[in-house]
Amino acid sequence: MKTLQGKTVVVTGAGSGIGRAIALTLAQDGARIVVSDIRTEAAARVVAEICNLGAKAIAVETDVSNHESVKALADAAYDEFGVVDILCNNAGVSWRPFRTILEATMTDWQFLFGVNLWGVVHGLDVFLPRMRLQPGEKHIVNTASIAAVLPLAGHLPYSASKAAVASISEAAAEELAPEGFGVTILCPGFVNTNITQNGDALRPVEQRSNARTFTPYDNPLLKSLAMTAMDPEHVGRMVRQAILDSTLYLYTQPVPPAIVERRMTTLFGEATQGTV
Repeated sequence: MKTLQGKTVVVTGAGSGIGRAIALTLAQDGARIVVSDIRTEAAARVVAEICNLGAKAIAVETDVSNHESVKALADAAYDEFGVVDILCNNAGVSWRPFRTILEATMTDWQFLFGVNLWGVVHGLDVFLPRMRLQPGEKHIVNTASIAAVLPLAGHLPYSASKAAVASISEAAAEELAPEGFGVTILCPGFVNTNITQNGDALRPVEQRSNARTFTPYDNPLLKSLAMTAMDPEHVGRMVRQAILDSTLYLYTQPVPPAIVERRMTTLFGEATQGTV
């Protein structure tokens, strides 16, 4: 995409964290922003920040796990701006403390998949048909995670939901290219956000982490990744450049070569034995 000036951008989960950073960064480049979040007050605060930059923005309360709510988001965006050039399916939830599959309930799986995976699917289902009819360049940013390509023991439902997002996005990039779409798969490492607290607050009291007893899972990889934590504003700038460059996979932090080698061996070691 050659420029962000005058483009209309929808960002879900934009009331804080990475979503807010993306919204503010793109607004600084002259984009018009639809700030989508399940928390109305948070979305309104980000709209005020964008307006203070001299850019245009609206806030839309959205539950991305609900298809009808995402349809209403699209209607609001098109009613206000008439076009959507960039869609950032960013809303996500996580969990703490890290724990094994033995301590995951069906409500845990349903909650994480409802937001992290179905939120992306709903966004694509609702927006792509409209965006496809628009001339010129379009771009999709789907927020996955480093956990999408490095499944993290202790964070299993989250890893699984994000792996599905990455797989959908990579195949969609090839399918959508003839229609003028670029696709970016955002794979953050550890970023200083309130994703866990915000997500927990959306759950019934009895399902929240502080209402349950867990045996924490100690994964050394999680500890090493946490040491590289960065601020979301830096991620917002990286996303801006990825849209302009049409970057497919965007990793916010370098993955150590030893981990990459071990992952490739896990995936393809047996399959490559005996080959020349």
